[in-house]
Amino acid sequence: MLRPKLASRKPPPPRRSCTNGSDSDPHSDILSRESMIYIRSRAYYFRRCKKKRPMPTNIESLPTDLLFEILLRMPADHLYERARLVCRRWCHIIHSHAFINAQMHGATYGLLLSPPNWIITLPRYVTADADGGIHTSKITHLSKSRVVATCNGLELEAKGYQFPRLVIVNPATKQSFHLPPLPTGVNVIYAVLRYGFAYSAASLAYKVIAPYHFGQSPPRLETDSGLDVLTVGIDESWRHVEVHHLPDHFRQFLFFMDPLTSEGFVHWGRGRYCATMDVETEIITLSEAPHQYHENNYKYLSTGRCLSLLVACGDLSWEVWEMKAETGEWRKALPNVDLGAKKCMIQQLAPKDAPRVLVPLGWVNYPQVLAFYFGEDIYHGCQWRPFIFYNLDTHKLHYIELPQSNISEYGAFPHKNNLTWLS
Repeated sequence: MLRPKLASRKPPPPRRSCTNGSDSDPHSDILSRESMIYIRSRAYYFRRCKKKRPMPTNIESLPTDLLFEILLRMPADHLYERARLVCRRWCHIIHSHAFINAQMHGATYGLLLSPPNWIITLPRYVTADADGGIHTSKITHLSKSRVVATCNGLELEAKGYQFPRLVIVNPATKQSFHLPPLPTGVNVIYAVLRYGFAYSAASLAYKVIAPYHFGQSPPRLETDSGLDVLTVGIDESWRHVEVHHLPDHFRQFLFFMDPLTSEGFVHWGRGRYCATMDVETEIITLSEAPHQYHENNYKYLSTGRCLSLLVACGDLSWEVWEMKAETGEWRKALPNVDLGAKKCMIQQLAPKDAPRVLVPLGWVNYPQVLAFYFGEDIYHGCQWRPFIFYNLDTHKLHYIELPQSNISEYGAFPHKNNLTWLS
């Protein structure tokens, strides 16, 4: 007898265990529904995000004002030779008047060391960073003339001696402007490489000052010495400025002293006396130094912004005074610069078999760093000239050497590296 075949039945699914140990979970369906809703909502969110445009991350996405500030922190030569060629937007920002003015007023004054002969070396531009370090860079523009003055990042260069050709150059942009020739006359002699160059903020014009005298023998008359002035881009010829109101001995010194440029003024300092010319009004006034020392104790230096006076009051100590050019008043600007503690180090840096006489040379980012050189009578036969930079904040000495020439001394000028031009 055949037995009937029983229908096979699938085993029941295993029961879900609950966290509390029970065999069943009454909320399992509710939890699964909430999980599915959450998963679907997250999937929808990610699909929407994929459709949105991603946020830009390159420099072109920066707003103009932020890009403006970034470009301001680049060196002027890099801006002109590289950055302005990147794109039209960068070129438009760099060439705008707002950018050039912001860069000129934001730049700090370094020190331009101009050699007497470009055959031996190129000019050096010395700057100081916030940590007190000293940096030097070469000025490589096409002109081979001697730098005789600087103003707002522009250089006044002279080629020749008796009647030199004067050219205004921006070393960062390689722009140049040739000035009209100096007036020629019988026995008229212009000061060799001693020209003033300053900017008048009121008239927005640059002016060049050329001292001269007539070549007849002494005694000289009041008209034997004088100044010729040229307003760059406006005057087609040089104008004469009267100096007969100055003392006779000082009027003759104008021809032999190096003019110093500050903001809106040109100065001639010798001993206790300093003549100051207001570039706007072209009026010259005479002021007197605060102390009575020997004239060799006074050293006038331009900071770029104003005129400073260093009075030697010891072997390696100087008082620092600052002039208010509008009134001719002097005030004590800084504590005394005292290098007595560095005397042994200075003697090691000085050339051998030579007197260790330090002479102030110029300021780097006044009043942060003061530059010195050793006395002028020790370099005959030497191939290198040492320069010492003393940081008044950190009290550290920095030392550089440049090739030496027996023709004449290095020129030192306050200089801003920027894109400014005559317009």
